[in-house]
Amino acid sequence: MVANSGFEIVRVAGIPWEDRKNVDGWLSRAGMYCDDRENSLCIRLIDYPVGSTEPRHVHGGTHATTVLKGRAIVDGLTLGPLDVVLGPSNEPHGPLHYVDGCQLLSAFQGSYFHSEVEQLSGKKEYRLVQQAQLPWQAGPEQGAEIKTLIDHGCGRLLLRALRYAPGSTLVAREHPKLHSALVVEGAAVIDGETLGAWDFVRVLDGSAAGRVRFPQGATLLAITMR
Repeated sequence: MVANSGFEIVRVAGIPWEDRKNVDGWLSRAGMYCDDRENSLCIRLIDYPVGSTEPRHVHGGTHATTVLKGRAIVDGLTLGPLDVVLGPSNEPHGPLHYVDGCQLLSAFQGSYFHSEVEQLSGKKEYRLVQQAQLPWQAGPEQGAEIKTLIDHGCGRLLLRALRYAPGSTLVAREHPKLHSALVVEGAAVIDGETLGAWDFVRVLDGSAAGRVRFPQGATLLAITMR
């Protein structure tokens, strides 16, 4: 991990992995990007093998889980890259089927320990978000576009996709309360450090954070704590 210009960089190649079978009995693994105890926010890369299923379950915390690669089949819908599962606190959801395998980014507020359940409940906060149905809007910087994926139902968390044209720049002060971001596609440059796909950056000091450049363009998955 390297701190630059108010940012902390976490390389996907160096994140610590945990066998989730030891945690909840499900065949998968989780790589930790960020365990922010102050905000009760845990951000992990979840890797499900081919043919696996995440059973219907419930947990004390709330998560926004974004498909990065592969597909998830749930409630008759097929979710692909940048589609999101919003799993609310104490509301059963699933099962989720990963027939081809799947890698997802999980942003979890509160406890992420799961308990399997058989029935859904009468609550309606559980949501599946298909990003292709949502519009891109102009971002604050030239050459930037924003797509809001989750704006309610996950506590203070706001989840957005940010798309930058080649040669454009992210200006930290234009994104108040930006917590962190994952490079989904393309590359980002911070003080000479180049981040590639699935590398992660956390804003340590918003007032001191500098600029992130995108010489070839990039798509980010951005987490804001409001």
